[in-house]
Amino acid sequence: MAREFRLPELAESVVEGEIVRWIVAEGEAVEQDQPIVEVMTDKVTVELPSPYAGVLEKQLVAEGDVVPVNEPIALFADGAPAAGASASGAETARDPEAAERAAEERSIVEPGGVNEDDGARLSLFRPNEEDAGAVTVQVRSGAGGQRAAPAARGPYGRVLAVPAARRLARELEVDIALVEGSGPNGRIRTDDVRAHAERARSAAGVVAPAGPPSQIASPAAYPEGEERIPLRGLRRVISNQMLTSHLHTVRTLHVDEADVSGLVALRRRLKPVAEARGVRLSYLPFVMKAVVAALQAFPQLNASLDEEKGEIVRKHYFNIGMAVATEAGLTVPVVHHVDQHTILEVAAEVNRLAEAARAGKLTQDDVRGGTFSVTNIGSLGGLFSFPIINVPEAAILGVHSIKRRPVVLEDDTIVARDMLYLSLSFDHRLVDGADGAMFTSRVIELLQMPEELMLDL
Repeated sequence: MAREFRLPELAESVVEGEIVRWIVAEGEAVEQDQPIVEVMTDKVTVELPSPYAGVLEKQLVAEGDVVPVNEPIALFADGAPAAGASASGAETARDPEAAERAAEERSIVEPGGVNEDDGARLSLFRPNEEDAGAVTVQVRSGAGGQRAAPAARGPYGRVLAVPAARRLARELEVDIALVEGSGPNGRIRTDDVRAHAERARSAAGVVAPAGPPSQIASPAAYPEGEERIPLRGLRRVISNQMLTSHLHTVRTLHVDEADVSGLVALRRRLKPVAEARGVRLSYLPFVMKAVVAALQAFPQLNASLDEEKGEIVRKHYFNIGMAVATEAGLTVPVVHHVDQHTILEVAAEVNRLAEAARAGKLTQDDVRGGTFSVTNIGSLGGLFSFPIINVPEAAILGVHSIKRRPVVLEDDTIVARDMLYLSLSFDHRLVDGADGAMFTSRVIELLQMPEELMLDL
């Protein structure tokens, strides 16, 4: 008898995954726990092991498909379920009702709170018990009359929809109760809202769109020399993350500069000591330690916003994300509990995460739990930038090139100093301009007097 393998819930905030590559072909025999498929979530790429020993009878989804959590992705024949299989695998295959309940629980998502993971996505989510128990309801169509719609509702009458769809519906002035959901159990997605708005405008004879277009119109014929590349993998994740950050933060920029001549000299002295201990010492660990010290003084920047509950969630732990450019695109691994480690320990972890990111070997733990991010753009050049906030975080600090520039001192003498631009991008809903400026000033004070950072070495 064929057994289903369902996409497991890889983390609390992950609601879907993209099938990047099938490692095992149809008809091939597999061992229990043998990797069979590579899946990319909004956080990391992972290889999923087989819950069965047997034959992969059929691949139910193709490479490039985006699959909701708990949806079947493969069928196995002549296989025994793995010991302790969860509802995302063998148990749900044996019990269809349990599978449906599990899918319902995992498909209902709302903005997260204190246990949010982060990474480079898109907004983070957690289950909302209020919406459990979908039912079919009668709603009024835009043209009048009654129609049966697959909109799912909880026991309190709340329509099931992802948070981004609710926000988009408000922006487009769409009654979300009239939207037909295409997600699991009738859950409404952003594409459903856009499609509904387009149909409503067409029916009303409106030519100009009332809100953000669902896609850029393409010409009927393409000129020679163009290449069409599917928006898949990490690039799709980055695209979604950037759109969410743009739509759901009030981004504000503050730029300042630091005289880091003392830091340059200190690192020069410590670099051979660190190398003797097997650690490559860059400037980033010093920046991270300065950021954490400033976050302790200005906790409003170490926070996120739970829009559903109307609560500001302040984090009393300090996990600093670091943007890493890879061949596949940008990813943001996280150095956890920076406040609890020495500069050399932070440096070792920075090096490990950067190497893992470029090799495509980051784990779920490597990319979750961030509270603030740093992006080091200095190695790529440029004067300064306007970094994109890694939602749901409140802020991100851009670190730029250290360059020798003439500086006028208090006695009007001109000297050459090592100068560094810092650009703080923050969500003005959570952080006032004055707090952002004072936070940056505190970071600068610490970078200009790096000996203070060494007190915990």
